[in-house]
Amino acid sequence: MNNNGVTNTNQNQQPTLTPMEGVRIAPVSEPPLNSRQYQQNNIYQASNIAPQQGISTTNVPNVQNNQQTPIIQSNTQQHATNNPKMQSPQNPQIPPPIVNNGNEKQTPAPKKRGGGMIAFLILIIFALGFYIYYSSKNYETTLKKIKFSCSPITGNSKKELNIDSTLVKDLYSKVVTNIREDLAQPQFNDEMKLYLAYRQILDRDKYESNCNLFSLTSMEPYTCEVSTNFVPKAFKEETLLHQINKLFGENTNITLQNIQLGTSCIVGYQYIQERGEFVEGICNQHIATSYNVTKKLIEATSIGSTIILTEEVKYHANEKLPLPEYLKSGIYKYTFKLDMNYNYIFVNKVYEENY
Repeated sequence: MNNNGVTNTNQNQQPTLTPMEGVRIAPVSEPPLNSRQYQQNNIYQASNIAPQQGISTTNVPNVQNNQQTPIIQSNTQQHATNNPKMQSPQNPQIPPPIVNNGNEKQTPAPKKRGGGMIAFLILIIFALGFYIYYSSKNYETTLKKIKFSCSPITGNSKKELNIDSTLVKDLYSKVVTNIREDLAQPQFNDEMKLYLAYRQILDRDKYESNCNLFSLTSMEPYTCEVSTNFVPKAFKEETLLHQINKLFGENTNITLQNIQLGTSCIVGYQYIQERGEFVEGICNQHIATSYNVTKKLIEATSIGSTIILTEEVKYHANEKLPLPEYLKSGIYKYTFKLDMNYNYIFVNKVYEENY
């Protein structure tokens, strides 16, 4: 028994050397120890470990003051100890690892910004969706308000236009009529509208044709028979529709029918739907008249997108025949409006004042 009251289990064995700090003495029955390996495995073991009762001191380093310090060994060092290839014979001392005792401040890990970016993208998508929806609704509402009545010109100030300007002359030539046309159809109806649209067709759009499917009874006094003196001309249905849209707008509803003013022989084109053509007829009646009319354009004004032409009309009777009641002298106003295709379309003709 030693001085501390711990039974020495090696009393009956051969005398042993006094243990030295950091040195392990191998028993006779064991192979020689690798002092370097033992030193690496126990480099962090404190030297002041007190021997405990029942523990042999043969294989334990010297202990003092009955205190114990834990052994600290990193995984890397343990792996290096067990792997001879990683041991360095030139540097037996391995520096102790850096142990954080809690007093040193650790650098905080960078915050993840993925959540904020996703929220920002969702906000952008929501804003774009709302903008598209609002723009669509606003466009539909605006389109309903401006249909037919809107134009590229803004403002409602009244302006005097030069009656000799090319624009005013061009508009007036499309709607002005002579005495024979007034006698045949004084009303501004679909028959007159078709006739005015027909007047815009150029001669180059007409071509020689035939009288196939021409009805001799639906358009008296016009007939159609090809001879050496007469070869009918025709034009396509699309040609007239184009002129109708230019003169009266694309939203106008005019039923296609024969182009004829009353029963006069001013003009006569029969609409043959099966052929998709308007075919010319011939009239052998005399179309002269003894009435006369004086028409003069006296004013042209614009109010925003609207142009109003003011015409002064004076009908002259024949000495032998009085004027028909529907021929009224006075002031006539023609209204044009600029549509979204930049065409001044003919809106109406209004009689304002009688002499």
